[in-house]
Amino acid sequence: MKNVGRRDLGNKAGNWVLAAALAGVSAVPLVPRAGERQPVVRPGWDWTLPAGLKPAPYSGFVSWGRRFDPAISVCGIQATWKRLNPAPGVYNWEWIERQLSKNAAMGVRSGIHLKGVERTAVPDWVIDRFRPVVVDVPPLQENQPWRIRNVLPWQPNVDRAFHEFLREFGRRGIARRKDVVYGYIHGISASRGEEMFIRRVDLKMWQETTGLTAKQFADWLKHRIDAMCEAFKGVEYKLALMFAGPIGPTVEFREATAGLVDYAFSKGTGIRGGGIDFMHGLFDSPGWASRLTPDGYCIVDDDHPVIRERRFRGDENEEYGKYWVWRFGPVEGYPYRHRISTLRGLQMRQNFQYVSPATLKLNPALNEYARVAQGYRRDDSPDAWAYLRECAVRRHIVRNIERWLVQRDQPGSRTIPAERIDRYPIPADPKTRHYDFDARRTDAADGQTGILFRLDRVFWSRPGPATVKVTYTDRAAVRWWIRYTDRQGRLTNTASVQNTGDGQRKTATFHIDSLAALGRFPNDPAFRKWANALPEDPPNLVKNAQLAGDAGPWQLPAIYRIIPDPEQTDRRRVEFTYKRFDDTVHMDQLLRLQGGIPYQLKVQIRNDGVKLRPAARIARMDWSTMLYLKARTHGKWETLSGIFTPEKDGMVRLQLFGQGRGNYAPGLAGKSYFRNIEVRQLPRNAVLRGREMDFRVETAGPGDLTVTLVRVVKGIF
Repeated sequence: MKNVGRRDLGNKAGNWVLAAALAGVSAVPLVPRAGERQPVVRPGWDWTLPAGLKPAPYSGFVSWGRRFDPAISVCGIQATWKRLNPAPGVYNWEWIERQLSKNAAMGVRSGIHLKGVERTAVPDWVIDRFRPVVVDVPPLQENQPWRIRNVLPWQPNVDRAFHEFLREFGRRGIARRKDVVYGYIHGISASRGEEMFIRRVDLKMWQETTGLTAKQFADWLKHRIDAMCEAFKGVEYKLALMFAGPIGPTVEFREATAGLVDYAFSKGTGIRGGGIDFMHGLFDSPGWASRLTPDGYCIVDDDHPVIRERRFRGDENEEYGKYWVWRFGPVEGYPYRHRISTLRGLQMRQNFQYVSPATLKLNPALNEYARVAQGYRRDDSPDAWAYLRECAVRRHIVRNIERWLVQRDQPGSRTIPAERIDRYPIPADPKTRHYDFDARRTDAADGQTGILFRLDRVFWSRPGPATVKVTYTDRAAVRWWIRYTDRQGRLTNTASVQNTGDGQRKTATFHIDSLAALGRFPNDPAFRKWANALPEDPPNLVKNAQLAGDAGPWQLPAIYRIIPDPEQTDRRRVEFTYKRFDDTVHMDQLLRLQGGIPYQLKVQIRNDGVKLRPAARIARMDWSTMLYLKARTHGKWETLSGIFTPEKDGMVRLQLFGQGRGNYAPGLAGKSYFRNIEVRQLPRNAVLRGREMDFRVETAGPGDLTVTLVRVVKGIF
């Protein structure tokens, strides 16, 4: 069977009809159903929701100490150990109860922060009696406008005294009050003292002053989780764990703390982050029930107990205004960062956000939308949306921000990132990329004339009326519409929008009387034939895969050797012998591949070393990772495989890492081996998961449609 590649769909006008057929669409638009309402086009964004919709009960915008805006529904109380336990055996619970009453009088509920690590939060009597180690914390960066000192909390006498305080707090019953909606499980950090992360400089200082070991730290943190769960017994869902995975800059610390997140969740806690306003965190975080797919989409597990049971799940979207120039650069870039950060919090199913006055000034319409929408889950949410964009996070390209509506590229509906936004660097950026794309567009010149979407089946469980809002940038005088399936299973389309090409951002609102999520796009015989096509004998694209003779096309550093394989007499293998260099040394080969075509990398790896983590990688020419396969066993051959899809025709790097990428643990030594290395083309259906999409934004030219947001709202309003 002839293999039809993406280039065959292509760049010539004569192929447009073929592209449309493969996508399951007609080259001529269907006539709208009789009586179809005309879409309404208005300038700018549209974040409106049906009138009268109230926020979910367990959700809210949070502030410290005062209700500076009616949007605030929760105020946090900084309840320090020092204030509440001013002397041995003496407790000042009346103070915290007065704060709760003050918040109630302002019309807000309360969150409680029981702080006891930063020096200003630790009672003087603890310092006087136990003489604990107190350290000056190196700042996060030199222009940080505050400095702190921490009392290292695992010191036995300090730990014992603090847990006596927590037991008394629990006996008081404050946590079980209805107007108390959260409590943080504080740890230790360099930020404000009691978040939870460790830098190398911190660990070195702790070990030099208290002899801290990984086991001691993990035992202390587990004890802290237990004590907070006991203090919040019966309402553990209010607790916010302040970390999402293994903690520490060393293998020993990460291994010692690896199970603590799941341990806390098993006791009923929620979770809290502290950096959603950095935009690009949490895409791939088991503690947040999120993962990044090989093709670069963030998937959030709605069946995770923290989400399903509506436990506390929050963050801090507050670092805006001139005060934060030291961290985020010129304030002119803050509106874009605020928009992305707000939507990322919603994507992560967060139901509480700490906000500042500067937060609420940036985009009132979006803030109001987030305030109302944030506590809903997919079974009761009023809307679902997909924000079309693209960013780079370290070695990965990440596409879109999606909340129960997904956009996926398929033949005939492949999109191109558009609307580049240059911005101030953030920690997740690759070294040479500090920009995002804030939209995706069609590519009519290549026969790609639509954008495909699929609704979450729990969110949209049966056919019903819908309001669909499409926010776009009017870059060309293109005509476009939405094609969908109605209650009777008929394919139909809305009335069309005619763009003018004036370059303005606009939102078109479509009213659909009956939208059914039946997965009809694309699903026709021509598409299935195309998706299953494969050369009769797909060749191994790795040159000199058997490692015969000399290295040939392989770039072979001196610490790699090609040697006979005693277990496969007709073949050879790669031997790596560890030697310390300034950078990870890898063995490479360049491969030329087709864009839009799935490939499988298979390799056998054997790890006979000490602390080695041998791996194979497919990387783009800019060194960003497309696929990374890491050996997990020791002392035996392990067969690893994975699928990747290049975005465009061109070269990629096949790389072998004998020690592991960036793996510089003390004690590295020994050898690792590679053999039977393959890269083969696969049928397209290997990566066309979820290809049965629910509706399609279609265009008729001339030019392309540039879309940033598609939002599906239940009902017509």
